[in-house]
Amino acid sequence: MSKFLDTWLDILHVLAKRYLPPIYRLIRYWMDIKSLSFTWVAHFSRRFGARAIVMAGILASAYAVYLFVIAGLSPGAPKASHDVILKTRLSSPLPSNNIVIVDIDERTLAALSEAHGRWPWSRDVLADGIQKIFDEGSRAVLFNILLSDPDKRNPDADAVMEVTAQLNRPIAFPLIRLNPQNDIQSQLLASSIVGMTPSKTHSPDQTVAVILPMFSSMYDRLGVANQRPDADGIVRKYPIRWTEATYTLPSLVQQTAELGGVNLSGIPDTISLNWRNKQGRYTRISFSDLILDQLEQEQKSLFQNSYVVLSLSAPGLGQTKPTSVAAVEDDGEILATALDDVLHKTYLRTIPTWVTFLLNLLAIWGLVWFSVKPFQSSWFNKGFLLLQSGLGSVTLLSASYTNYLIDLSDSMSFGLMVFAAIKLIQSMDDRWSRARPGFRRWPIDKEGGQVLVLGYLKDHFDNSSAKALQQAAERIVGFNAVIRVDDLFGGETFIKSTCSSFSSLLIHVYPEHRAKIEPLVEDCEQNGVVANFHNLEQKWDTENQSFSSELAPLVLQCAAMLLQKEWSKPTSKELHS
Repeated sequence: MSKFLDTWLDILHVLAKRYLPPIYRLIRYWMDIKSLSFTWVAHFSRRFGARAIVMAGILASAYAVYLFVIAGLSPGAPKASHDVILKTRLSSPLPSNNIVIVDIDERTLAALSEAHGRWPWSRDVLADGIQKIFDEGSRAVLFNILLSDPDKRNPDADAVMEVTAQLNRPIAFPLIRLNPQNDIQSQLLASSIVGMTPSKTHSPDQTVAVILPMFSSMYDRLGVANQRPDADGIVRKYPIRWTEATYTLPSLVQQTAELGGVNLSGIPDTISLNWRNKQGRYTRISFSDLILDQLEQEQKSLFQNSYVVLSLSAPGLGQTKPTSVAAVEDDGEILATALDDVLHKTYLRTIPTWVTFLLNLLAIWGLVWFSVKPFQSSWFNKGFLLLQSGLGSVTLLSASYTNYLIDLSDSMSFGLMVFAAIKLIQSMDDRWSRARPGFRRWPIDKEGGQVLVLGYLKDHFDNSSAKALQQAAERIVGFNAVIRVDDLFGGETFIKSTCSSFSSLLIHVYPEHRAKIEPLVEDCEQNGVVANFHNLEQKWDTENQSFSSELAPLVLQCAAMLLQKEWSKPTSKELHS
C-alpha cells in the first residue's frame, strides 16, 4: 500500500512540475515538510530511546489513574465491554428448572377472547389462574400485574381475587414507586407499607408516593416493580432492595424469594444479572393452557415446588426493555433471571476497580520493562501476543463458566496502546539508525573527515553488544554521524542465510574524535569486529546518491572479507582429524 501511494505521488509530482508550476511548488513544500517531520520524530526517537518509551508508560498510567478516579466517582457505571463479553461468551448458566413463566401472551388473548372478551378481564380469571398454580404444587408466585383500580362492572370478581390472595400467602404483589419529589404531595403514610424502611433523615409518619394494589390484603406482601436501567437505558442490574435517599423497600424478587422460605442475607442490594443467553430460555406456559386445563402431565409436573412468574408479554400489554444481550426483552424473562440469580447465587460478580487499576499498571509497566531490556524483538512480540491472549482467555472463560466476570479488557486496551507506542518509537528509531530515505534529512554541514566501517557477524557479536557499540559511537561523534547497516542482504536466494548475518556501523570521524574512537576500535577488534578507515570525498549526507555510491563498496568489501574469513575457518570435523 505504501509503495502504491509513493508511485502515485511520484506521478503527481512529475505532472505538476510540467503543467502546474504553482501546484508543483506546493507539493514540493508539502513533501519537504513531511520529510522534515519524519526526520524530527525519528531523530528524537533515537535520541531519547528508552526515555521516550518510559514517557509513553507514564502517559498511559496517568490515563489509567483518570479512569480509576472516574470509576470511584460514579461506581457501578455501565461498561460497554461487559455487553460484548456477555454476548460473545461461550456458555452461560442453565435456566433453573424450578422457575416457570406463566405468560399472558398473544395466544392467550386469542384463546380467552370468546369467553372473557378483551383485556382487561374480570379479576376472577386471574384469581382462577393463581389458584390453579398453587393447586399444582407451586412454592411461590411473583404476580407482575398491578391491579390498582376496582372493576366497577364486576365487584364480585374483585372479591374473588381478594379471597384468593388471602388464602394463598406466598404471592408477591407489585407496587410502583413514583418520583420521590412527589412524596410531599402524597397522603399515604410510609408506616402503612410493610417492609418499607425510612432513612435516618425520614420518619415513618411521613408520606410516600407509590401506586398500590387496590386490595388491602396484599399490602403485607408488596415488592417494588420498578427496575433501574443504566444511563443508556439498558438493563444490566436488578435492585433486590430498592434503596434510595428516603426509603428502602423490598423488590418483587426479594419478596417472592422470602415468601418461598429463602434467606437472602448476604445477597447485595443490587445484583448484576447473569443472563441465560447461551443455554436456552426459561420454561414458558401460556396462561390460556393453564385456565383451559390443556396442560400435559409433563407441564403440570413443572409446577411442583417451583417459583412462578405470572407476567404479560402480549404486544401492547407487556413491557419490554433492552438488556446486555438482547435488544428487546420482556419483563417476565428479566424477573425470572433476577429470581434465579438470587435463589442460586448465580448473579455476576465483578472484580473491584482497584484490582483493575493495578492490573492496568502491571500491563503498562510490564511492556515498558520488557521493551527497554535487551530482548530480541521477536520475543517481545511473542510475549505481547501471549499476554493479550492470556488476558482475553481469562475474561472469556470466567464469563462463560463461572459467576465471575473478570473483565480484563481495560488491561488489554492499555497493553495494546503501550505496545503500539513502543513499536512506533522503535520503528522510528530503526529508521533513523538505518538512515532510511526520507527519515534523516539532517546533513552534516562540516565537510571532510573519515568514515570508519565496523563490520561484524551476528553469530560472533550479539544484538546487545551491537547496540552498546552503536550507543558508544553516538556518544563520541553524535547521533547524526552513525549509521547502522543490518539489512543489506534480502530476498530469497540460496546465499541469504550466509550473507544476512553480516552487519556494520558507519561512523563519521573527525581528527578530534580519533583519540576517543581508537580505544573503542581496539576493543571491537578483539571481539572479531573488522575496522577500516576511509577518507571521505563526499559530504556526509544520507540523502545524497553520490554519498551512498562512495560508501556502498566499502561496506560490501568489509562483508566480503568477513564472510571469506568465516568460510575459510576449518570445521570441527577437520580440526578433529
